[in-house]
Amino acid sequence: MKRIQVVILDLDGTLIDERGTTDRAFLAAGRLLHEHVGIAPDRFARVARVTAQRLWWRATWIDPLSDAFGISAWDGLSENFERAVPALDRMRAWLPAFRQAAWKLALDNVGAAGRGLAEAVGAVYTQHRHEGVRLLPGAADLVETLVREQRRLVVLTNGPGDGQRRKLGSSGLLEYMRGLVISTEVGFAKPDPRAVSLAIERAGGRYEEAVVVGDTYDRDVLGAFACKVPAIWITDQPASHRPQNPLAVPVRSTRAVLPALYALESLPAHLIPLNGQADQQNKPSPELGQ
Repeated sequence: MKRIQVVILDLDGTLIDERGTTDRAFLAAGRLLHEHVGIAPDRFARVARVTAQRLWWRATWIDPLSDAFGISAWDGLSENFERAVPALDRMRAWLPAFRQAAWKLALDNVGAAGRGLAEAVGAVYTQHRHEGVRLLPGAADLVETLVREQRRLVVLTNGPGDGQRRKLGSSGLLEYMRGLVISTEVGFAKPDPRAVSLAIERAGGRYEEAVVVGDTYDRDVLGAFACKVPAIWITDQPASHRPQNPLAVPVRSTRAVLPALYALESLPAHLIPLNGQADQQNKPSPELGQ
């Protein structure tokens, strides 16, 4: 295979510990409540999470937007969706009411109604979600090495533009990126083939020299497949449960991405069908970088 010049990187779950950030934000809100009324922080964190999720999905019109742009109730609690496309105008107008109702109902559900703490716990959640960004192990080394090797990096991510840009800025990775493609800013999301195509365009590269790195099969890997671009898939699924495709290279962690990329480059070109030549039969994926 030719040298890989364009590396298209997912953000959450690939470079950033998004799940941990959200967990810590809910727990911080719980600790504030504990200081005032003595309720166990982990109890409030669990209740607030479930309450927000249910309230989010109660607005039935939000479902297609969540799916189309890859956004969640956790985003709705903390982000303003700046630079968002007009399709999200209704949701943006609804967010203040959603946040107020979610925190008030969560407090009611733990017996802390009428304490006037909804705004305070919401502010703590938002603060920790904004400031508590942590890189996954190996992410900094991966990005720095790829830049040192003069590869072109693009972040391709679903989610709120302001939140995703903030994560990259807080993590110190933003300066290394040739471009960003964020679903709520461009109007389409992974696995729409336009997402990978735009990422390659912003890197000034070509399909045959690109790879997608991500942790979500339905979004990252299928988005790569749609453009006949290989994908390095970060997954803890056992091999027997993984979908098999010659364009997908499974690895177990972000630390394993770089060895997998080198191994991919070392394969003869005919083993990695590219640029519209993908074999549709199910074949075993190479186990690289495990």
